[in-house]
Amino acid sequence: MEHNRKVTRHLATSAAVVGMAATTFVPVVTSQTASAQSPEVTITAQLPYAQGKITAPTNSVLLSLTEQYEKDHPGVKVDWVLDAQSNLDQQDAILLTQASGGDADDIVWQQYGPSSLPPGILQNIKPYLEKPNPYVPGNKSWLSLYSPSVVPYMTSPNGQIQILLGSSIETGFMYNKADFKKAGITSIPATWAQFIVDLAKLQAAGFKYPLLFGWGLNDNPSWWERLAGSELLHNELSKFDVDHQVVTTGLDTAVGVERGALSMDNPAYAEIWKLLGQLRAFMDPAGSEYDIGASLNSASPPFSTLTPFAQGKVPVIWGGSWKEPVLNSLGFAGKYGIFPEPTITTTTSKYSANLSTRGVIGGPNGFPEWSVTTEKADHTMTPAKTKVVMNFLAWLYTPGHLGAIVKNEGDGALIPVEPAAPTGGSVGMKDLLPTGKVITVVDGPLEGTLGTSFETEAMRLVSAYLSEDMSYSSFSSQWQSMLVTAAHQWAAANHVNLAKYK
Repeated sequence: MEHNRKVTRHLATSAAVVGMAATTFVPVVTSQTASAQSPEVTITAQLPYAQGKITAPTNSVLLSLTEQYEKDHPGVKVDWVLDAQSNLDQQDAILLTQASGGDADDIVWQQYGPSSLPPGILQNIKPYLEKPNPYVPGNKSWLSLYSPSVVPYMTSPNGQIQILLGSSIETGFMYNKADFKKAGITSIPATWAQFIVDLAKLQAAGFKYPLLFGWGLNDNPSWWERLAGSELLHNELSKFDVDHQVVTTGLDTAVGVERGALSMDNPAYAEIWKLLGQLRAFMDPAGSEYDIGASLNSASPPFSTLTPFAQGKVPVIWGGSWKEPVLNSLGFAGKYGIFPEPTITTTTSKYSANLSTRGVIGGPNGFPEWSVTTEKADHTMTPAKTKVVMNFLAWLYTPGHLGAIVKNEGDGALIPVEPAAPTGGSVGMKDLLPTGKVITVVDGPLEGTLGTSFETEAMRLVSAYLSEDMSYSSFSSQWQSMLVTAAHQWAAANHVNLAKYK
């Protein structure tokens, strides 16, 4: 499965750094304990990415649960290993090296999406997930504990499941409640058409630039490309979705360019950027100086979008669940709300499929995320040990335990993927989760699907366009030229003959 490399990986990292407060947690012991395990089994497990050692405050719940499990299963010991890698690519490279010698850990950190790992390193754990979780009374299957919208993200195109997901990092618009009241806005906008009307109301109420999000080279609106592309190109997926994954891949993008679906000559694709241009009337042209992830106290660009929002200078910003704890720390708790990115319906564009795009920008990419290695990759792994490993994971993934882990690690910034798990009391975060059918997410150059060099070029063009330094005509021409060049270079680098997709 392809992966939102820019947005969700960045958000997972951002969420990691806010969860530094220790959490007191008493594990729940149920009467559904599993049968006695094989004696003297040591499970080696990688700690969640960027969360420090097992003794770190962010892992206090995980440590407590582990100690309780070891107490209840005297023959099992869990050895938590520090994961010090900075991204999934580095993690996979090291795992590949370890697996080649049969030295991989039993439980490894992973994220949904494609990786450089060849088949045979991660186990298909679906058979275990189709059976009841032994620590949750009355459940039909472990999978039934998950939100239905999450299961497709865990499932590979071949139907296997090689990863357990733990929480979602979702996005939306944060708004100042007092400013909405001042402008006479009595409900949050559910459609893009209503959002534009509300922005105009805020403008009329005295806010010259009521909307703020960063669009500089450090913080590009790849979220917009996902939102609008997934909606406006949904009816054209058959033209370029050749990999048939939850999120479109580099191959899909290149084929889309080759076939003219991802082309400024295609009105549905051009609509993505025309609608983005409509927002320029409501945004400060200096938006390129802002970044949702910048330091709150930065004295020079990039500035944080959270600071003017908390100061009451701008009524609406784009952000997400991972920034709520930061806003609360600024004393803004209770003064703001958050709503999902409004759906672009046929009222706005005839190219709309009238589908909810809730959840397409973020996704189930928060802690914990684990996979189990195969006997080939891990010389200590056996069918019997796999059962022990899965039993331990079943213990961690009961709704109550998962909710506690997520709250501890994310400090309230993450949303557990099991509906029965407590969320930690965040501001309307459950409202950001997808509620209907999971739609195919369309990625593009801003997500780096055609390479990092063209990701940078795409960011430069969008920044100039939103800063009103470039007309739509000029942007359209240069964007189209970039698409064609990038697609052909991507195909050459990946040894793909695009001619066969004509």
